[in-house]
Amino acid sequence: MSLATLGLDAQTRRWTVNDGLPTNEVRQIVELPNGQMLVGCEGLYCLTLGETFVPVTCDRTRAVHLKRFATRYGHFWQGDSLLWLHDLYRIYLFDARTRSFRNDVAERMNTSFMKDFTEERIGFELNAGELWPAIDSLGLHGRSMTATKDRQGGLWIGTREEGIIYQPPQRMLPLTLHDDSLMLMARNANASKKLGRIGELPFRRINFTCDLPDGRVLIGHDMNRLSYHTPESNNFISIDIPELARFRNIVGAYPIDNAKTVIYSQNGIAMLMHQADTLAPFPPSRVIDPYTDKYNCMLCDNEGNLWVGTQNGLFLVSIPEYSCRRIEGMVNNCIRSLVMDADGHVWAGTSCGVSRVTPTVVNFGREEGIPSVSMMERAACLDNNGRLVFAHGSHCTIFRPEWLLNASVPLPVQLLEVSVFGEVRVFSCHTVVTLPYNENYLKLQFSTLDYAHTTPTRYRYRLTPLEAEWHECTAERGFATATYTALPHGEYTFEVQAAAPDSEWSASTRQRFVISPPFWLTWWAKAIYCLIALAFLTFLISVYLKKKRRQLERENDNRVNQLFERREEARHQFAENTNIDPEKIGVNPEEEALVSQLLKTIELHLSDSEYSVDQMAFDVAMSRSKLYDKMRNMLGISPADFIRNVRLKRSAQLLVNTTLTITEIAERVGFGTTRNFSQQFKKMFGMLPSEYRSPDKL
Repeated sequence: MSLATLGLDAQTRRWTVNDGLPTNEVRQIVELPNGQMLVGCEGLYCLTLGETFVPVTCDRTRAVHLKRFATRYGHFWQGDSLLWLHDLYRIYLFDARTRSFRNDVAERMNTSFMKDFTEERIGFELNAGELWPAIDSLGLHGRSMTATKDRQGGLWIGTREEGIIYQPPQRMLPLTLHDDSLMLMARNANASKKLGRIGELPFRRINFTCDLPDGRVLIGHDMNRLSYHTPESNNFISIDIPELARFRNIVGAYPIDNAKTVIYSQNGIAMLMHQADTLAPFPPSRVIDPYTDKYNCMLCDNEGNLWVGTQNGLFLVSIPEYSCRRIEGMVNNCIRSLVMDADGHVWAGTSCGVSRVTPTVVNFGREEGIPSVSMMERAACLDNNGRLVFAHGSHCTIFRPEWLLNASVPLPVQLLEVSVFGEVRVFSCHTVVTLPYNENYLKLQFSTLDYAHTTPTRYRYRLTPLEAEWHECTAERGFATATYTALPHGEYTFEVQAAAPDSEWSASTRQRFVISPPFWLTWWAKAIYCLIALAFLTFLISVYLKKKRRQLERENDNRVNQLFERREEARHQFAENTNIDPEKIGVNPEEEALVSQLLKTIELHLSDSEYSVDQMAFDVAMSRSKLYDKMRNMLGISPADFIRNVRLKRSAQLLVNTTLTITEIAERVGFGTTRNFSQQFKKMFGMLPSEYRSPDKL
């Protein structure tokens, strides 16, 4: 059944089972805090998803059965998130934060107000006093079952068989009037207020007047004539500038400062220099003239910038730098008039409607109630009531800026659903959504939930820090979708903005997501990895230290063995040879030096039979005990034995190399008696001195 069949106008919309309703018999409609509408159809519930509906799982077995039959459907808010619903037989509990039905309805029934709710004294649908007149105006009195108004003022009507009927909120539209007083006000918007009653004009027709900073009034006459008027003295001074003849028709002027005023015509622009009353070039014309040489209007805004409207574009000139740029985004570039509203925003009347220029360009036409006609040149103004007036033909269009702008400012974006691998997840709004590492396929649906306007809404979104650039998209059936696959683990922020076709982007709506790392990448797993690595490193270090210790032990054993071998060799050399070589006795330079010093000391006292160990220790600056230890370590003998052996080895050399008698040799090597000498010599060499000096030894 069409809207025309139901007797409804074109602005009214209708939703049925084809749009996702469980049935066309709608019993309950409740607006949630985020702007979604919860719709109940005979115990089956669904939520708006833009201009379509999605079912909400409701376990009837978990609901509380009423003790007696209820005659009406009703709902009651407990706080800002818990919604109590009842139909003819049951009571349900809906959580608006997660947008799902709760199972603890029975436990929460023991509250004081629930008795009034179950006995139908509070929380009834369809406030007849407020909504019945609007329902009657639509001819749905006998077919409606519930009704409510949304946050935008739109009327939702649940019917018995036709689904939901929606009537957008009525908003103010621009008025187009045939009003001579408004036409005169718009045409004279640029006229000077200082002229008053004046005497005879130097020229007949006045095209424009312009108040100058010095108090005078610049008047533009027909035939491209200019004159100054001084209101105090009511005097006129004509300006004779031959260069004015090149202009076709001077239509307006705007003062830059005390010395310069811009004058513009249908075929050019120039600056009037007041001190010399001469013309000078207007620097921005180098940028403007390639587009057109016909100048239609000018306006100076609150920031001192000059707006120049031409036959082919609107230009913004910065004063005093004279930098110039063309304004882009105008649906029509033939600028006929300029005016500034009460908030300081610039509006332009074009040859096909009206556009707001600042802070962003927004174009308005027939859909917003602005006639698509050519506005009159320099015929726009701001009246005393804050309304903008644009003249066209014999009519005027009058409106307040907010009448048009409210339709172009999008509502905040709402995140409606989050699907993980196609499964819709219930989550609390504005809280962090945490997912395991293997649930990293996300599909997000979002919408402004703007039921009042049918103009398409633009969206842009990004997932930081994964993305820095925005992705733009448009809504289908009232909602848009963003999909992300194979997301690595980490923390993310989903950011989305909305904009009407010609408006700036709204504030961002953000939702945080955390994809947990797999167990082998969690902090405790990493801690275990560190412990294992530390244990393995400790094991390697211990193995290395053991190996190094064994190597050092082997090297030490080798050194000890070599030392023993050298000791044995030194002792053998000392025992077998009569020549004592310190290098062969000592195993290191220190011992060699000590042996050499001991030998020198003994040689000095070789014939002194009384030379003792104590004296030798004193001579080498060493204690007796230390000297004893040194001798034991080097040769395994005592210092006394060393002295005796040195004496005997020296005597052996004398026996071989000299002809001294044995008695003389005994005295020379420090033995008191020959007998003692012979006994000690035989003990050491195994023969008597006389035998040692045998012919075969000589």
